[in-house]
Amino acid sequence: MRKLVLMLIGVVFVAAGLFAQTPVSPLAEGVKLLNYEKNKSALTFFKEALDKNPADGETIFWYGQALLAQNYNGIPTAEFIKKAKEVYQTALQAKGNDPWLLIGMSHIQSLEGADNNAVKQNLEVAITTTLNTKGKFKGKPNQDIINAIGYVYAELPINIGDHRYAIDKLKETVTAYDVVLPSLYINLGINYLKLGGEYGGDAVTAFQNAISKDPKNAYAYYRIGKIYQTQSNKESLDENYKKAIEADPGVAPVYFSLYTYYADVSTSMAKSNLDLFLTYADKDPIFEYFSADYLYRSGQFDQSLAKAKAMEAAGNLTIFPTLAVLLAKNYDHNGDSVLAKSYIEPYINNTSADKLINTDYEVAIKILSRFSGNQPALAAILDKAIAADTSKVNKLKFYKMGADMFEKATLYADALKWYNNLITLKGSKAEFDYYKLASLALNAKNGPVTMEVAKQYIAAFPEKAQGYNFNTKGAALIDTANNQGILFEAVNFQNQFLLKDSVKNKQALVNNYYSLIGYYNETKAYDNAVVMCDKVLEMVPNDPTTLQAKAQFVKNAEILKKMQAGKGAKAAAADTTAPKKN
Repeated sequence: MRKLVLMLIGVVFVAAGLFAQTPVSPLAEGVKLLNYEKNKSALTFFKEALDKNPADGETIFWYGQALLAQNYNGIPTAEFIKKAKEVYQTALQAKGNDPWLLIGMSHIQSLEGADNNAVKQNLEVAITTTLNTKGKFKGKPNQDIINAIGYVYAELPINIGDHRYAIDKLKETVTAYDVVLPSLYINLGINYLKLGGEYGGDAVTAFQNAISKDPKNAYAYYRIGKIYQTQSNKESLDENYKKAIEADPGVAPVYFSLYTYYADVSTSMAKSNLDLFLTYADKDPIFEYFSADYLYRSGQFDQSLAKAKAMEAAGNLTIFPTLAVLLAKNYDHNGDSVLAKSYIEPYINNTSADKLINTDYEVAIKILSRFSGNQPALAAILDKAIAADTSKVNKLKFYKMGADMFEKATLYADALKWYNNLITLKGSKAEFDYYKLASLALNAKNGPVTMEVAKQYIAAFPEKAQGYNFNTKGAALIDTANNQGILFEAVNFQNQFLLKDSVKNKQALVNNYYSLIGYYNETKAYDNAVVMCDKVLEMVPNDPTTLQAKAQFVKNAEILKKMQAGKGAKAAAADTTAPKKN
């Protein structure tokens, strides 16, 4: 019994030793507030912590991060960048190269456009000066320091900073320890997302690893749900958002994400989630926006516009740029496309891709496509949307929007390019796709592509008439004089199909026979032209035009034969009168 007790005590000490490597920071609640986007509460929390411990580098770092979080579109304003910079610079003057402060200043430098390598040099100093100096993990990086670096890069816009650097440091650290801070995996996942949608699977794995370390990690479930929301995977987003709420009902961003998801699906579900978001989020007058947005979605347009205009008048457009989208939608609904354009165009062009949602692009395309000559700019917007979105469904939708836009503007070559991109991504063609591609190529006056698609159409759907028809029309674009044999071959090929039902296809056959008559006339094969006239007369007896043409071809054939006979006689005579060689 004593031996068993000693063994249990040993296990307790071992476990205690392991968990001692990752003690819960007294600042963890503030970081949680930042994750939950309760930025005002986080700023208050860290200000109070700083007042109690003004010389602590970690506390100063997080206070600066809370300052940078005082925004509504994910990009710190110049005002708060300046405030955070002053905090870090003042502390650095007092404390020297404190690793926490070096990381904080690296954040500021990145936002100000500093060279990535210069920023990473400062971060390497922070890492090197905090390496573990003894014990099992001697020489290994400090988890809290690496976590702070990962957090900074996770907060940087998608187009700023070397996110791969952060990923490498985070991966190196999580593999170095037996017990790992779950937030390391959180920041790893977010940085993967900064690399682009193709890394969504890596991000999900990272968030799942955070959950394996902390099964009640509501924020990790939320981040997974958010990925599935971008993919329009309702089952998976519902599952993960539900788990997030079960872990912590106060995770406000989940309710907001559900609000945005249901906004175009169910106004009642949207409203219930909006109410929950407003219950758990920081109280802020800016959230009047969401009320105005709901009014718009529920069809109360005048009330929505009135609220949005009041917010704009109060200066909220600067601190909450998304208000521009709501104003654009309201003005567009009222029929004022010019005013709608003045809001949506600068918003879509000046907002980073990771802060835009797919409906923002849809609003922009809808409004801006009403103005002629805007197609190149709209194509650039769609390219931005496609690059940023992780959902194949959404990418296909954007490609179709581009194709439709260019087709409507009669820019068929561009429409063909966009529809080809759609087909490439989709990976297969339905009958309509063959028809659409051939139609766009034909309208673009691209004969070779029209014929290429038409042949694919025929191979896939040999019993459909459209493929043969496009093949003939494409040949006509190439063989404009009907003397190269290209149109001749296409027409004969189509006739094989049309003759399967000569009664139904009578007019098409007559038209094709006339094309063949034209070819034989151009090539002076008058006897063959007469045969084609006879085929027409079989279907349209005594047609005067055809009878007249046939008579002319018979006459031409006789003349041609006489000419050929005359040339033959002259050639023979010349041969007999030529002087003989000795």
